[in-house]
Amino acid sequence: MVRPVAEVADSAGDRRLGAFAYPHYRRFWFATLARVFGLQFRFVAMGWFVVSDDGLDLSPIWLGIVGLSSALPTIALSVPAGLVADRYEHRSILLLSQTTTAVLSLLLGTLIVGGAVDVWGLIAWAIGVGVLTALAVPTQSAILPRLIEPKAMASGVALITSIWNTMRIVGPAAAGVLIAWIGVGQAFWVTGLGFALSAALIASLRLPPLERQGGDDGGMRAGLRYIFAQPVFLATIGLSFFTSLFGMSYYTLLPVFADDVLDVGSQGFGLMEAAAGVGGFLGTLAMIRIGAGRYAGPTMLAAAGVFGLFICGFAGSRQLVMSMAMLFCASFSSSMYLNIGMTLLQLRVPDQLRGRVMGVWSMTWFLSAVGGLPASALAEWIGAPWTVALGSLSVSAFAGLLFVLSKELRGVRELDESDGP
Repeated sequence: MVRPVAEVADSAGDRRLGAFAYPHYRRFWFATLARVFGLQFRFVAMGWFVVSDDGLDLSPIWLGIVGLSSALPTIALSVPAGLVADRYEHRSILLLSQTTTAVLSLLLGTLIVGGAVDVWGLIAWAIGVGVLTALAVPTQSAILPRLIEPKAMASGVALITSIWNTMRIVGPAAAGVLIAWIGVGQAFWVTGLGFALSAALIASLRLPPLERQGGDDGGMRAGLRYIFAQPVFLATIGLSFFTSLFGMSYYTLLPVFADDVLDVGSQGFGLMEAAAGVGGFLGTLAMIRIGAGRYAGPTMLAAAGVFGLFICGFAGSRQLVMSMAMLFCASFSSSMYLNIGMTLLQLRVPDQLRGRVMGVWSMTWFLSAVGGLPASALAEWIGAPWTVALGSLSVSAFAGLLFVLSKELRGVRELDESDGP
């Protein structure tokens, strides 16, 4: 099936630019950059507002509750949102989601500055933003084949991932300084402005009409049936599911490590986030430069297993520099298996199911908040370090189990356009 692409590459044979050779992809990339920059301010500000003396000064379990309030609507609605992405215009969906999120973020920041937000107001806001996130995330994956050709997909996925990793360097450090100097509410203003700029860039896209299948397309269950019928898809999404649910609890508890375990304050919190961002960026750069090699499947499983070991090392550290080093290495590893996994799915999924399948894949990203609630409760009992160590080691064990049991994923070799449907 020929996918409609907005424009051909500026220079058809320019392999150095990869996906950046496509003009509409570049515009989408900068829109994503603005959105993710704003998101980093929101992540830091929300966690700090919940637990710090300058905010609500609540116990760690409220980090899990607030995070879950945002994640549950996103998780519950990801597959229905994928169906929406398969049936309606991608540009319109993204405009609705990002414009509304911008307005809500600016409003919350103003209310915090005015001292008019309690934990229940924050939870209500998080639920609304979670619904909007669910609407957008599958569409952001489904739109990629309209921007680039299959041969550029690995580059396109890696370049989008590089935004998240780069912004984990810039965003938290900037947010930490802003919170320390001015206050937490202003960070939400930055979030709102980031989403507003992203919406303006999305509005400027001019995409060709996308042909839709007529008749019954199987509804939401069609995507799930396809995943369970494809061993590679099931193993890849299962790995992301398990890693997010159990291995990413450290992210929810990171403010606790900064405030109580390491006693380094909001700036130390930002530094640890930045160290993880540098590692993720370099891991993505390695994927762009050298790819997954001849053994993509085993590389993905090995990277997931090593990620768990490094997070366990972070849990045992009591020095800021050592903690930053462990987070650096863990993020380097995680960026590798996430890039391989998403590229593998994008190249193999049928166009008519892309939104629904990628909706399930994207749903797994938010399971860290679901795991964050029991992790926060467990941290009250045995402490944050032991909680994070147990979760991370379970990820390494699961990756090893998949290596033994999933011969299909173990047999995946190089990723290129020949892997397409």
